[in-house]
Amino acid sequence: MTGRAVTRFGRRNALLLAVAVAGVGLPLLAVSILSMVLAGLVLVSVGTLLAIAIAIGAVELAAQSDWARARSLYLSAYYLGGLVGTAMLGSIFDAYGRRITVIFIAVASSLLPDLPRGCGSTIREPQ
Repeated sequence: MTGRAVTRFGRRNALLLAVAVAGVGLPLLAVSILSMVLAGLVLVSVGTLLAIAIAIGAVELAAQSDWARARSLYLSAYYLGGLVGTAMLGSIFDAYGRRITVIFIAVASSLLPDLPRGCGSTIREPQ
């Protein structure tokens, strides 16, 4: 699924699409209806996992020669960021509740589309 999206839309656009899917689910996490929260969790999870798969592929292509080391470095940063992010979001949740936590995630996520801009010149697209 991810490979087809990258082939069809290009790496950057597929990444933006994945972030958009997660973004559509984010507001659903702030409501009090269980079925909507569950739908939001599914959308956020699918979008996030697609973005992770696209990013891992981009790292391997950018590395060209030592992709195993590049992937290891990426995954180390991913898990460290997850650890710090979870602790930070947990503190925000405890102090302010679910809605403020969702708003914080939305504001932080709004910065993501600017991150992959430089990738297009250094990463070769699949033929």
